[in-house]
Amino acid sequence: MNRILIILLLSIFSMSLFSQDITGDWMGKVTINTMKLDVAFHIEKMADNYALTMDIPLQGLSGVKAESATLIDSILTISFPDLKLEYKGNLSENGEIIGSFMQRGNPIPLNLKKGTIKLNRPQEPKPPFSYYSEEITFMNVADTLKLAGTLTLPKKDGKFPVVIIVSGSGPQNRDGEMMGHKPYFLIADQLTRNGIGVLRFDERGVGASEGDFNTVTIAVSSSDVKSAVDYLKTRKEIDASKIGLIGHSIGGIVAPKVASETENISFLVLLAAPGVNGDILMLSQKAAIEKTMGLNEMQIAQGQELVKGAYDIIKNSKLDNTSLKDSINSFYSNKYGKMFPENQRKMLVAQITSFEVASLIQSKPSEYLEKIDVPVLAMNGDKDLQVPADENLMVIKNSLTKGSNDSVKIMKLENLNHLFQECKTGAMSEYSEIEQTFSPTALDVITSWIQEQTK
Repeated sequence: MNRILIILLLSIFSMSLFSQDITGDWMGKVTINTMKLDVAFHIEKMADNYALTMDIPLQGLSGVKAESATLIDSILTISFPDLKLEYKGNLSENGEIIGSFMQRGNPIPLNLKKGTIKLNRPQEPKPPFSYYSEEITFMNVADTLKLAGTLTLPKKDGKFPVVIIVSGSGPQNRDGEMMGHKPYFLIADQLTRNGIGVLRFDERGVGASEGDFNTVTIAVSSSDVKSAVDYLKTRKEIDASKIGLIGHSIGGIVAPKVASETENISFLVLLAAPGVNGDILMLSQKAAIEKTMGLNEMQIAQGQELVKGAYDIIKNSKLDNTSLKDSINSFYSNKYGKMFPENQRKMLVAQITSFEVASLIQSKPSEYLEKIDVPVLAMNGDKDLQVPADENLMVIKNSLTKGSNDSVKIMKLENLNHLFQECKTGAMSEYSEIEQTFSPTALDVITSWIQEQTK
């Protein structure tokens, strides 16, 4: 009897320990159609449950926070409502998690084991670093929230010019991390090693920053960048007369907006920045991407018609997410009826009415560019499909000229995509496949130009 009781106690004890041992890094593969995707979870124990983030590098997803993650009777359940995605898996005796994603009722098998996804990113900076690096926080006083980032300086003591990196679309951390690439980290490393300080920070609701990214618009991002400028002006190591901005993609709209509304910015670097109005940009982007996917001219034209009416509604509306959704759902129901399947309609409406995308559709970058009188370097790759180089660089140049700004350098670089990687086609599917994070040529141009402005 005692022997049986001891065995039962040992079994219960080992099961209890085993069932709770899910913290750390997990990885697995899902197959969608014929495409295999690496998926990674990072799990941390909280008071009564777990905090979990997900990476799917080939889809450009990094650090996506789960709304909930629970482990009950060895069943792990993870919810990503924004992605309409749920994972459920059973913790097996051999230390693996056997389960599936569920998306709109469809199961996608995903078994997990301990480990991390390894991607070859040869440019990623590695310690020890020759410069000073400090984890910092600063307040957006108007919205009473704290933002977190990294300030790198050539030395701990001294007085240095500095740039703030203004990130692109989507929830971006301070490194601009996507698909294993960390372009903002690489830019910061390059500039700091060459005498220029850099502040890069997590966007709202990302990494260590407070707030909710789902409420972020171009105006909100501008407010956060202004708060970063105010913070830098309190640092004795910063030359307040030499604070610049590097804006990438949608950050290339935010940066000119900030520069046009404050006298604290002394130069701008615009990387793949929009020049045309947001609705025109989104239409040309859609057409360029669909062309690389093999769609014919008629199909592309039909796609343009499908979204243009919705963009027109957004352009003339207030940024009220619920009202916009109602208006655009009614528009599509009245125009297409059952020809536009409900699940596809809801997915499209959710995408284009998000605060960030809707504010992009409403944007008119030229209005900011015309008011800027500081030196500007505007660069783009000739294979950029997201912000096509010719039309956007031309509008940027014309807008700056209209504002009588004669300190402007416009550059179109050959064989570079939206992320400034050397590429073959510029297609988004290449982003993760390319080992290069950022063209060394482009890095050198940025560095030498900023050095010229701050000497």
